[in-house]
Amino acid sequence: MLDTSQTIEPLHGPKYLIDDVAGVFSNIYDSNTSLTCYCSPSSWAATQAAQSYVKKAHEEGFQYQGSISEELLKEIEAIFKDTSHGDLLYNHVALMVEMFQALFEPKEIGLRILPCMHSLSPAFHEQKGIVKMVSTIGGSGERWVERQFVKFAPLERHQISPTILQPKENDVNTLCDGDIALFKGKDWLDQEHNAVITASPAFGEQCAKLCVYIDYLS
Repeated sequence: MLDTSQTIEPLHGPKYLIDDVAGVFSNIYDSNTSLTCYCSPSSWAATQAAQSYVKKAHEEGFQYQGSISEELLKEIEAIFKDTSHGDLLYNHVALMVEMFQALFEPKEIGLRILPCMHSLSPAFHEQKGIVKMVSTIGGSGERWVERQFVKFAPLERHQISPTILQPKENDVNTLCDGDIALFKGKDWLDQEHNAVITASPAFGEQCAKLCVYIDYLS
């Protein structure tokens, strides 16, 4: 069996943990860990279902703020009910919601299920908030850069925080189709200088991807 587990651990700075076992998520509570990723490659059927759904869906997608409940899961299921192999998409999103619940027991989350034909945030930026779970179905996912490779532009007049310069191509890591990851943000206690640097998935012509984001709100 192929061992895909790895730890990207610079000499100085945060750790980025990647594994093909979902248990890797529990490491997010390690103060030195900024990113955990569960490698779960999407099946051909799920990828095709996502691309088909995106091409037919409304651009605004599904956005929700509130508690995790059976009613929420029913709403998610209804989104994909008319899509071929839509049960695969529902199962993926439901798994994310259930894992997020088990890990953090949030009172309130922000959930976005977005049909995308282009990159929403192509510029690299620091993750805000406390923690975010992300996944993309239909193609390559979120991009991220280790802190040691991040360079900032000089502050301009009246600018509060510096702009992150576009990193070198070989310094950019990309989540695979179906991968699920947790990104710590600046509001996680004692992580204001270790927030993950990310950008939205890259898109070519006629690309269609389903992007899912869960934010911890309270």
